[in-house]
Amino acid sequence: MSNSLQDKISIRLPVKISFKVLDEALRNKLVGENIETEGKDGEVSTYATILDAALMKSEKEGYDLALDIKFKTLTSLFKNKEGRIFLHLAIEFDPEEQEIMVKDYKLEGKSNNWLMDKSLQAVANTFIYEKLKKRMKLDFSPHIEKQLREINQKLEEHIKPSEEISLSGYLENFRIVDVIPGESLFLISIEIEGFAIAELTKIPADKM
Repeated sequence: MSNSLQDKISIRLPVKISFKVLDEALRNKLVGENIETEGKDGEVSTYATILDAALMKSEKEGYDLALDIKFKTLTSLFKNKEGRIFLHLAIEFDPEEQEIMVKDYKLEGKSNNWLMDKSLQAVANTFIYEKLKKRMKLDFSPHIEKQLREINQKLEEHIKPSEEISLSGYLENFRIVDVIPGESLFLISIEIEGFAIAELTKIPADKM
C-alpha cells in the first residue's frame, strides 16, 4: 500500500501570457534581421532591414495572430524608405516539441507605395518561408517556469487561502497541454505534477 502523503498530485491549470510579454522576445529575434534573397550563383541581395516588430490578434479570417513589422529599405530604387508589413499567422501547437509553430501565413504591405509593397512582398515571401518562419517558433517554457518559481516561493512560506487552512508543497514538473490565442493574450493549459499538503490550523467554534 502506497503512502498517500508522499504521492504526487496532478492538476491542470490555466496560465495567461499577454502578447506584450512576448514582444521583447520577438524583437530580439527579428530586429536587425535583413530581408534578403540568395541567387543561384550564391550572391545575396539585401532588400530591407527590420526596425521593429509587434504581436497582435489578426483580423483576417483563418488566421490567429498578426505580426506588425516595421522596416527600412536598402535597395537603390527605394533607398532608406520606411514601411510596414503585416504578417498574418495561422498557428498550431506541437505537444511533442512544446512549441507553437506557424502552419500558414499571409503578407500585407502597408508602406503607401504600391510598387514597393508588391516588390517587397515577393521577396519577403521567399525570405519568410526560408528564415523568418523558423524564428517565429514560440517557446512558452521560460515564462511558465518563472511563474512556477514564484508559486513555489509562496508555497515554501505557506499559503493561507483562509484563516483556518494553510497550504504548503512544491510544484515539480509541468507540461503544456493546449494553447489558445485570444484578443491580447495566450491562454495556456498546463498539467502540473508536484506535492502539496493542507493543514487545518484552526477550527471555528461554530463548526464544533
